[in-house]
Amino acid sequence: MGFYIKLDLKLKLLIILVIPLLFVIGLSITILYGMLVDKNNLEFTKHHILEAEAISKAVHSLQIERGVTTELLANDGIDENTQQLLIAKENSNIAINEAKRVMLSCQTCIDSTSLKLLDILALRENANLLNIPLSEARCFYTKNIASLLNLIKTIPSLIEDKDNRNCIQSYSYLSSAKEELGQIRSILVQALLSRDVSDDIFILFKEHLKVYNLETQNFKTASNKDIINFYNDVFTGEDVDEMFKIINDIVKNKNKFSLTTDYSQWFQRATKSMNLLRNVEERLFNTINTLVNQKLDSIHYKLAMLLSFLGLSAIIVTILLLLIARKILFSASSLESKYDNSLLLLEQYKSTIDRGFIVSKNDKNGIISYVNDEFCKISGYTKEELIGKTYDLVIHPHSDKKFFDQMWYEVRELKKPWINEIKNITKSGATYWIKAILSPIIDKNGNILEYIAMCSDITQEKEIARYFEDQLKISATNFDYSMHISKEYEKAIDSSAILLRTDVNGIITYANDKFLEISKYSLQELVGKNHNFFNSQDEALENHQTLWQGVIKSKTKYGVDFWTKTTIVPIKNLHGEIIEYLEIRFDITEIIRHKEEFEIAAKTDSLTGCGNRLRLHYDMQENEKLSVAIFNLDNFRQINDFYGHNFGDLVIQTIASKINMYIQHDKNFKFYRLQGDEFVTLAINAPKDELLEKTKGILKLIKKKFYIGNEELLISCSAGISFEEKEHLLSTANMALKITKKSSTDFLIYSSEISLEDQYKNNLNWAKKLSSAIKENNLVTFYQPIINNSIDNRENPTKYECLIRIVDNGKIISPFFFLEVAKQTRQYSEITKTVVKQSFELFKDKHAHFSINLSVLDILEPRTTTYIFEMLKQYGIGERVIFEIVESESIDNFESIVAFIDKVKSYGCKIAIDDFGTGYSNFEYLIKLRADYLKIDGSLIKNLDKDKNALLVVSTIVEFSKKLGMKTVAEFVENREIFDIVRELGVDYSQGYYFSEPVAQI
Repeated sequence: MGFYIKLDLKLKLLIILVIPLLFVIGLSITILYGMLVDKNNLEFTKHHILEAEAISKAVHSLQIERGVTTELLANDGIDENTQQLLIAKENSNIAINEAKRVMLSCQTCIDSTSLKLLDILALRENANLLNIPLSEARCFYTKNIASLLNLIKTIPSLIEDKDNRNCIQSYSYLSSAKEELGQIRSILVQALLSRDVSDDIFILFKEHLKVYNLETQNFKTASNKDIINFYNDVFTGEDVDEMFKIINDIVKNKNKFSLTTDYSQWFQRATKSMNLLRNVEERLFNTINTLVNQKLDSIHYKLAMLLSFLGLSAIIVTILLLLIARKILFSASSLESKYDNSLLLLEQYKSTIDRGFIVSKNDKNGIISYVNDEFCKISGYTKEELIGKTYDLVIHPHSDKKFFDQMWYEVRELKKPWINEIKNITKSGATYWIKAILSPIIDKNGNILEYIAMCSDITQEKEIARYFEDQLKISATNFDYSMHISKEYEKAIDSSAILLRTDVNGIITYANDKFLEISKYSLQELVGKNHNFFNSQDEALENHQTLWQGVIKSKTKYGVDFWTKTTIVPIKNLHGEIIEYLEIRFDITEIIRHKEEFEIAAKTDSLTGCGNRLRLHYDMQENEKLSVAIFNLDNFRQINDFYGHNFGDLVIQTIASKINMYIQHDKNFKFYRLQGDEFVTLAINAPKDELLEKTKGILKLIKKKFYIGNEELLISCSAGISFEEKEHLLSTANMALKITKKSSTDFLIYSSEISLEDQYKNNLNWAKKLSSAIKENNLVTFYQPIINNSIDNRENPTKYECLIRIVDNGKIISPFFFLEVAKQTRQYSEITKTVVKQSFELFKDKHAHFSINLSVLDILEPRTTTYIFEMLKQYGIGERVIFEIVESESIDNFESIVAFIDKVKSYGCKIAIDDFGTGYSNFEYLIKLRADYLKIDGSLIKNLDKDKNALLVVSTIVEFSKKLGMKTVAEFVENREIFDIVRELGVDYSQGYYFSEPVAQI
């Protein structure tokens, strides 16, 4: 009932909110629309004013040009290059082009007739005005000027604003008057030059004077007081008075008019008078523009005020509505408040305990089509094992069949969600309980498309419930005893996790015994302190508005570091406000320390204690301006053969110690052992000469006579040096080393001029041999047994590794000589296909499992993978095939690798990672690649009996592998002692010459 009361109140609140907002919005739109219309009209008006102003400038320039032209024609002083005429034409052209630009600036109001007229005027040079009679030239100018003035006269009719329309009308009268004055100027220039005022000229003169007076009167009538005053102040002076005196003399008596007046003086006075009228025109346009701009500013101001008003209104309405809503919501009954509070607390407690859902989908026939990781995690099955099956795979065998018949009846027939608790069984046979919500997904026609199940793990809840059910059976007389047992059980739950509670400011309010035990603090020492005071880094609680998970490093009371996997849960009240924080922690200190120990051991050479290839790779990634020298002991194999491997290891240790002591005090140099008898000195930001001196010093140091036991040794060494770019540094130094080994020098610096002709010849030779072996079927697969350590089945092995060899005239050739050449000559894919074909054919009728090496190159080659998939489909023995991924450190495209793994696993195949433990080994790869087997590198295995670091690394790998559910294989098991050690460490399988070398037949 409380829910419906709340719903009704919120609906009323929504109505109260919407109605005034709609009214305000509607009114605002109406007012805004009116203002925008006014704004557009004013902008349209402003454009027409600019048009009129531009045309007026063109008219004025043409009037001046007409006056100069008629003067030249009347005086017979025709010269197109006269300076005054050139200036007049240039000013006219500028004014005409400006008028065109202004007209074209408005795309919605372009007048093609006006533009055509301006184009004619722009091409007036073609009319040869100085080569025609004066009357025709004057007529040309007068006609076009009149057309321009007519354009101006049409503009007022386009303007809706009365004030602006009157101003433009005033200008049209003034421009007409100025034009008539220009005509009078031209007529009198002609008369003064001809020394005759004929009747025709006099009549024409009087007509223009009459029109001038009429237009002047109209101008004064239409103009406002300020413009008229400006006109009276400007249009006066000696030039104006003299001009009108001459005009009046002619009007009074043309026969007595003195024709001795200098025409040029008359022309200059008339022109100056016209320029004064032009000043009045400019003042008029300035007045109009100012008026338009003031009105536009007024509209902008009104718009701003309206928007401010709307914003303020919205804020006021919102505040009022919030106050009303708050009053309504807080007036609800206490029962509703308690009910909501209970629901909220219940949801938070549920969220704290339940970290996620177990999700699955099945089609309308009940076949599983999807499961999430939580489903796989709790059931122990992989997605591939679940998809395509029914739920019967995980249902406990003792479950009641009628129970599930009722479930399917409700979801299939009644088409409604089904909620219940189900008892399931994992792949390993363990029992677990889930609370399931099974819902049918129905289309618009009512047909079921699929089913979705949302489940949560309630195994622990069932165990607790079972416990309390048992306790409820205790009689009333034993109630106190029952309560005591309940308290003890609660303590047992509390002791399983490290708990810490803080207030909203991060101040500790509670810590359980588990926390006190790991931190070494007492409860009194913790309560009241900030929760960060023992953490190595501050964790701001305000950043955790929702559940947060991560790893936190802390310090005990005595300064000892410890790590916890921490979940910080904000606890909120009814209003969504955080009232406290709950920190749930689990101690992972041992895991973190094991990881650190493994990383240190993985980057350290087990024999010498120096950095290994992984450390070199890491240091090269972290530094710039690098150079390198690679050292290789000459004929070191002879020492191993003569004195034995233990003695050889002592030699390596002694030489490594000498080199390390020689360079350890120079911060620009670092020393590493790559493998066997090969060492590297890395120079960081060091001059070339310094590396050369160090190299010479090391070579000299190695050549010095030294003793191991009673044996006197004299050893020589070769070195290759490179100053190339980082990505080519090691390969080029190694190239220089190889050439040095073949020459008589101690060391060689790599350069592009180094001859590799012999190497190229050698590669060409092996490429031909490999090609011939492929064509003549001389590529042969050999097989080396892999022994189960738990039963030592060397007499009857059930696993083999497939290894390629070339048989050349009865001689068995190792892939060491031709694999790199195969990659360079694109024959590598054929080798892989040969191994797949021969091994599948051999094992098709056997029961043994067999592994095939695949490089990253193989997996990324579509033709190779397609062939593998076809063979798996053809032979149907995928459950006995293991693919060993070699060179896993070079994987860049994990998506393609994972896609291949998913595909072969669908055929039942297994995945192994080869040579793990040296180089750039990474447990993250294992998780991404979902490997089934981990083959531990032989360089670690062969030293287990004398190298503690190797023993530590291998034991760590075995421990992590078991946690990840992977089997381990030890490579290079050469003797009984090593075999006993790997069995004791818990390695699952062994492989090596102690059991058997690779053989062609099994």
